Amino acid sequence: MHSEVNEIRSKRLNSPWPKFLRSLTLNGLRGWTGQEIRFEFPICAIVGENGSGKSTVLKAAASAYANQKDSNAAFSPSDFFFDTAWETVTNAEIGFKVVQGTEERTYTFRKPSERWRLPTKKRPFREVVWQDISRVLPLDATAGYAAIAKRNSSEASAEALDATFSKYYSSILGRQYDRVRMAKSNMHPSKVVGVVEQSGIEYSQYHQGAGEDATLDLMRILQDVPPTSLVLIDEIEASLHPRAQRRLVHFLLWLTRTKQIQVILSTHSSFILEELPPEARVFLARGTEGVQIHYGVSPNYALSRIDDVDKPDLYLFTEDQEAVVITTEILRRKKVDLKRVRAMPVGPADMVIALGKLASSSKLPVKALGVLDADQPESKGCVRLPGSLPPEQQVFSDIQFGAIEALAVRLDLPKDDVANAIANSMTKTDHHDWIAFAAAELHQSASYLWTTMSQVWVAQCCGTEVLDSFTSQITSTM
Repeated sequence: MHSEVNEIRSKRLNSPWPKFLRSLTLNGLRGWTGQEIRFEFPICAIVGENGSGKSTVLKAAASAYANQKDSNAAFSPSDFFFDTAWETVTNAEIGFKVVQGTEERTYTFRKPSERWRLPTKKRPFREVVWQDISRVLPLDATAGYAAIAKRNSSEASAEALDATFSKYYSSILGRQYDRVRMAKSNMHPSKVVGVVEQSGIEYSQYHQGAGEDATLDLMRILQDVPPTSLVLIDEIEASLHPRAQRRLVHFLLWLTRTKQIQVILSTHSSFILEELPPEARVFLARGTEGVQIHYGVSPNYALSRIDDVDKPDLYLFTEDQEAVVITTEILRRKKVDLKRVRAMPVGPADMVIALGKLASSSKLPVKALGVLDADQPESKGCVRLPGSLPPEQQVFSDIQFGAIEALAVRLDLPKDDVANAIANSMTKTDHHDWIAFAAAELHQSASYLWTTMSQVWVAQCCGTEVLDSFTSQITSTM
């Protein structure tokens, strides 16, 4: 996990964000029927299929605050959710929970018929920055900019991009820009054009690629964002290659921490999700009962839900990758066709339990089963791994007392070296660190060591009846 994530977590404990949109509730809008969506981290990524409600969430969030400097600059639901020739918005509500200092406020916009009604409580003040997908339009396709490109236009003034932001801009795109400035034309002084210099050659946004262009505009806007603002970005990955997407998230994490802003963004990208902690990921899905909201999802789970390639007969939702390996090795030993099953980590136990319950009630679009760690209580729609302890503790303990020699043979290492590495790793307080510690002592990759240990554990430490019981619960669901 990126170090900025831990710094943000630490900073929030000592100095909570003075302004924070905690949640919003939507009813009567585009399929929402009263669901509350929570924001549990200063950067929150909303992921889901097209039409799942991501943009609706961002537009509703934009309406949460009043603008302290200019009341006309504030957004309201009427800017986004209005009647047209084809649809009428009625009986709609948007509710907000916001934190201002030590106080939590709640208020609601309502549209019972023709007009949106203001909340009875005044909205708190906060700067809101809204960036929709139009930000990725090339400059020459943006309204009002075509005339600036004419040859009789000249640069009237310019302002250099802040040095720190210029450095991040170079980092995000993976190109070294010597200078970055925002220029104004003598013909249209209200319009700003970005100009960069690279290896002695200058070129403007008119000759940039879409990713360069969109990122430069975003950097210019974010450079001037006041502290504690709310920033909303739709389709953040648009026009950016994977490395640039990751680096953009790193920049936003830094900006979030240094200015104590809040960022809510929508995405379809696993690269974006992988750079954010579980508490920053929210998955939206359309179901028979309206919009379903899942928190803390893994990138693999989120992206598999919006892709229709290589669908197995049964999805197995586990808590982490370690449980995936154990589950796979058990099924492999019992000769289950692994092409028919896909195991994937989806997050903490409560996420596995929630998905298991949905699957058992046929509320997911695929057949699925939750696979809980052995130390969790039984739950509907779930099976538990063999044993009674978390996977690392169970495997390490069982191998230490009954299968060290078998593991040493598989690893082609001296028995004493393997025994010492296992024993030393088990002295660590957090069992999640055991695999990496033992792997380092044995000069193996962590993934190879855990896979080998799981294979030995299944073969040497689990009885036939235990394996048969676990496997039958899975195959009977297929």
